[in-house]
Amino acid sequence: MTAVTSECRLCDSTGPHQTLEIREMMFGTREVFEYFSCAACDTLQIVTVLEGEELMRHYPATYYSHNGAGQPRVLEWLVSQRDRFKLQSGGRVFGSVMTAPVPEGIFRVLLGGDAVSMLAQLGTERDARILDVGCGSGALLDRLARVGFGSLVGADPFIAADGESREGIPLLKRYLADVTGEFDLIMFNHSLEHMPDPVGTLQVAARKLAAGGMCLARVPTTSSEAWSMYGADWVQADAPRHMVIPSRHGMALAAERAGLRVSQTFDDSTFGQFTGSEAYRGDVPVTDPKILTMFRPKQIWEWEKRAKHLNQQNRGDQTGFVLRVK
Repeated sequence: MTAVTSECRLCDSTGPHQTLEIREMMFGTREVFEYFSCAACDTLQIVTVLEGEELMRHYPATYYSHNGAGQPRVLEWLVSQRDRFKLQSGGRVFGSVMTAPVPEGIFRVLLGGDAVSMLAQLGTERDARILDVGCGSGALLDRLARVGFGSLVGADPFIAADGESREGIPLLKRYLADVTGEFDLIMFNHSLEHMPDPVGTLQVAARKLAAGGMCLARVPTTSSEAWSMYGADWVQADAPRHMVIPSRHGMALAAERAGLRVSQTFDDSTFGQFTGSEAYRGDVPVTDPKILTMFRPKQIWEWEKRAKHLNQQNRGDQTGFVLRVK
């Protein structure tokens, strides 16, 4: 192991920090990138931030956030039934079936967690002004529109142009700082970890919150069993796209520096933390069809139970941090 003296992007500690090499394994290029784990707050972060074309080549047209809004209508309907059940606004029969243990685990992996359940627990009203930062094709916004949320907008500087989602939600090609208006809820749905300056981004978000508003930052976290188990093979390290992966302590420090506080957390890790990481250990990218045959159903079921248990212990590998103005 080597060490680097570099300023932590969340807590400003200069280390020295332990470094490790992490391969690009989503698409299987196997390029190696140097990261360091902050000696003070345990936040994992890339040493040298990629920019411009060098960065964008790691977000090809096949990247999942570019295509998330193109799901078959029958799947959209099933997801909506599940979401309505979670929000207690309908979908009683089919929604309850979709939240049974086996389909619920599958849906949580397909949907990348359980954002709608978080909004339900937060009591988010249907007329809340919601901004999704790093919205991609607007898949999550479309889910919210289909269950009755009516004041939605997305912002993402890396989409092709201003436009609309499949459900007609405005999608703006711009950075958060360039979005006008104020919002009751600003969401970072697995986008904050892609940003080289999380503290600066949260500072901008804090200024755009309406009175009583909040941010919901859903991110992977190093305060997890999966990171401890798999290290450089952890699927959520996702080099080089994930630039800053906070620990729970690191996220609290970042919020404090941004004029916010962590008021609540929701762990929503899935069995994907195990299947993806085990695949990487076996040198198999998650986009390789081979991954679909690597694990027996019994093993996946055991991992899903393990994921739920870890969530209850606040040891899941992804968390929704609710941030409010201090």
